[in-house]
Amino acid sequence: AMDRRDAAYEALKNREDLAAYQQRMRQFFVDALGGFPGRTPLNPQVVATEDRDGYRVDKVIFESQPRHLVAALLYLPDAKPPYPGVLVPCGHSGNGKASEAYQRASILLALNDMAALCYDPIEQGERYQLLDEKGKPLAGGTTAHCLVGVGSTLVGRNTATFRIWDGMRAIDYLAGRKEVDPKRIGCTGNSGGGTLTSYLMALDDRIVCAAPSCYLCGFRRLTETIGPQDAEQNIHGQIGFGMDHADYIHMRAPKPTLMCTATHDFFDIDGAWNCFRQAKRFYTRLGFAERVDLIETDAKHGFSMELRVGAVRWMRRWLLEVDDAITEPDFPVAGDAQLLCTCLLYTS
Repeated sequence: AMDRRDAAYEALKNREDLAAYQQRMRQFFVDALGGFPGRTPLNPQVVATEDRDGYRVDKVIFESQPRHLVAALLYLPDAKPPYPGVLVPCGHSGNGKASEAYQRASILLALNDMAALCYDPIEQGERYQLLDEKGKPLAGGTTAHCLVGVGSTLVGRNTATFRIWDGMRAIDYLAGRKEVDPKRIGCTGNSGGGTLTSYLMALDDRIVCAAPSCYLCGFRRLTETIGPQDAEQNIHGQIGFGMDHADYIHMRAPKPTLMCTATHDFFDIDGAWNCFRQAKRFYTRLGFAERVDLIETDAKHGFSMELRVGAVRWMRRWLLEVDDAITEPDFPVAGDAQLLCTCLLYTS
């Protein structure tokens, strides 16, 4: 199946072939997810605001589906609006949006004149669903995602269906804020957040600029090394159909896309470079080779400072039209309890 997919990729020669390939991949992807529900009112509430040095944080609750609450943090720069907005999907951290790496990425974006919206995935942060009689999680993270995945696959959906829809509705909220320019939307996330960035950038045309981190690799190397991953990272039938990791980039070509990678990641670095080569050739055939790039840090899996800085530089280049070498200063981050949203909703 992988050989057939690679042969189909090599057969793409002209713009018509490329456009047809993009459409075919996107249609399969949406069908495999079981489609998406209709948009319903977000009913957003800002439950608290915290002013900080150079930016502020709004604690937000919105409904991605009726009575399906999403807890999020919106980092707003001390800059003249409207400014770009960047979605920051979380990886598989138990504390979700409170994870230090995701706080630092979001703060760095805000300190560089861009809004950042970081939200909890299902079964993480403030969104655990499988609880015992004391309200403590029975399962969370990848385990809970896989439990959701079993039932989802049986009815033609996937854990990714719910997670992607959360992300799309988060973009609805972000783009709807009066401070944010809805024509300058970016997305960056690490690990499971890199997965969601890859999915969202392929399916949501509003994402102008994307920087998925520590995920894109390719199924050939995954099956040769660590094997299948979390439920939302396994779209039913995709290897048989011929949709590989590089195709998440191809589906959005020629929009600016940066692969953030780590030399010692368990998502194999050789697979990542092969994925990048396919994407670079695809963009070159379209005449926009400069719009796809890769950075590699000599580190293990994680949203390290080098990758955070690289992602923010990429956002500045394409969303602010400023191409400079910003760095990440030392700044404080908040404790988990300080970033809770739902407790404020139900006590207000």
